[in-house]
Amino acid sequence: MKSSILTFILVICTPNDFGGTGVNVVIDGVSKPMNAKPNDILYELEFDGTPNQYYYEIVGNPAISENALFNGNPRTWDPQSTTTFYEVYGRRHSVGDELIKGVPRLYPPLDGYKKYSQLFQEGEVPVIHVNIDQSQYTQLTTTENKEAKYKVEFDLYTPYEKYHFTNVTFALSGQDSKNLDKKPYKIDLSGNKADKYNSEIFNRKEFKLRSLRYDESYIKNKIVTDLAESLGLPITQSNFCRLYINNKSYGLYELADMYKKKFIKRFFNPQKNEDEVIYGSFYKGVSGDFPAYLYSDFPGSSATPDEIIGELYESIIPPTAGYDPHQDIKAMIAWAESLPETASKEEIEQKFDLDMFLKYMAIEYLICHWDGYLGNGNNFYIYIEPNNGKYHFLSYDFDSTLGKWCHAVEGTIDSYVLHVGDDSKGNPADPYGSEPKNREPLLYKKIIKNPNIKPIFDNLVKGIVQNLFNLQALGPRIDYLYEFLKDDMYWDIDTFIYKTFDTKYFADGGVQEEPSRITTDAQFSDLTNTENLKAFIKAKSENLAQILGIPKLEAKGDYGTVGEKMMTIG
Repeated sequence: MKSSILTFILVICTPNDFGGTGVNVVIDGVSKPMNAKPNDILYELEFDGTPNQYYYEIVGNPAISENALFNGNPRTWDPQSTTTFYEVYGRRHSVGDELIKGVPRLYPPLDGYKKYSQLFQEGEVPVIHVNIDQSQYTQLTTTENKEAKYKVEFDLYTPYEKYHFTNVTFALSGQDSKNLDKKPYKIDLSGNKADKYNSEIFNRKEFKLRSLRYDESYIKNKIVTDLAESLGLPITQSNFCRLYINNKSYGLYELADMYKKKFIKRFFNPQKNEDEVIYGSFYKGVSGDFPAYLYSDFPGSSATPDEIIGELYESIIPPTAGYDPHQDIKAMIAWAESLPETASKEEIEQKFDLDMFLKYMAIEYLICHWDGYLGNGNNFYIYIEPNNGKYHFLSYDFDSTLGKWCHAVEGTIDSYVLHVGDDSKGNPADPYGSEPKNREPLLYKKIIKNPNIKPIFDNLVKGIVQNLFNLQALGPRIDYLYEFLKDDMYWDIDTFIYKTFDTKYFADGGVQEEPSRITTDAQFSDLTNTENLKAFIKAKSENLAQILGIPKLEAKGDYGTVGEKMMTIG
């Protein structure tokens, strides 16, 4: 008698979102119904035998059968396996290992990269399904309370495993993006300290889900994260995930690590005093009525300088000693204001991490980070070592870059700083308080323009453009991400078409154009309109090649590649 082999077929799908009532799998031409538990998105089938080819279809909506989506090319069964991955309906690539392309690593990798987490594994897009009580779900989708927190459960699917977590804190995240229709969120497992397996996932207790609502390419923050790692900079990890809430499709999100104490431990190695870690202080620069340019005066304001500094520089980790959470940032501002405009490199480096600052400013300049420090005086962190020690500057939040709303594509760094704040009609940025025009960012004025530092900065930019910031170096990485994520991008676009998620704009949220396949595809195919990703990189790198005398744009790094598969858990 011929022995029977049982195989297990697993697919994640929400058929109700797309006009269907269930999911079938078509195995070698024969359609078989799949089963899901109540209020679940995982459909399963135990099959007696080994399939050759198969695909999934939504019962009641044949127009979006995988046979149609995949142009008649079915999935092929791995004869060495008795189960599928945790597959996702309509996604061709469960894992992207054979597609992965990296970028050149220009500088030695930091030790902190060894502590990276497989939650952000390259070539994988995990699925997160949040289950929340219906009354809390109603509050989540109708309230304008931006500080509300909810207790939820969630399942996390990698291609290989399913994890379940309970007693999880779920809340809104972000700044302006939380006002939009598709909300950003954060997940915190740290309330489950007594149960280790319920308190962290791949050595992370909390992480963000960034909504990517401003980024038609979906990958800009990921690409800039790669640039930062190539330059040997402290940076949080970035990847992608699909989000479902209460069996509803909420879209493709960026899975992002957080700038908190673990980040400081990973990259700055703070020392312990007995059992207590002495972190130093950590601030987030956030523009308000004034840009956070690190000045101490605010002409025309009725508020005190201390009040404004408290608003512009959010204290993430307060100083180890003292009663004023902003005492260290005030000391840094005083140092920067007193710094001579012709200070020597050695004098600057006594208190300031010059290398890190120049590299991050080169990134801001190259990607047109108009909402960064050199632009709006926004979206940066400053880490200050204990006891008013050395100052370290980090930029972040790069989704509205690489051509998005950029009015300073061409020109030198001086031209960039002068015009990056211009509006779409060429009008200059708002004045600095009651002054007749805006100020230059203080660290640009005191450091980048310093005649002892400017040649160092220009040479740094030249090397980055010649070997990294060009389509020869970044193009293969961009093409890989497009191919690997395209089905997820299109699914995200469909969540707007089919109105699958229930969250709405807040009253103070500016309406954004909904994504479309045309605008997304253009980010990767068009090479002329600098509002698109590839076209911007091409135009910026070629313009700087002329300005800086770069003979050839190439992909060249002496320290391997950024973007490879992680082989160990950090």
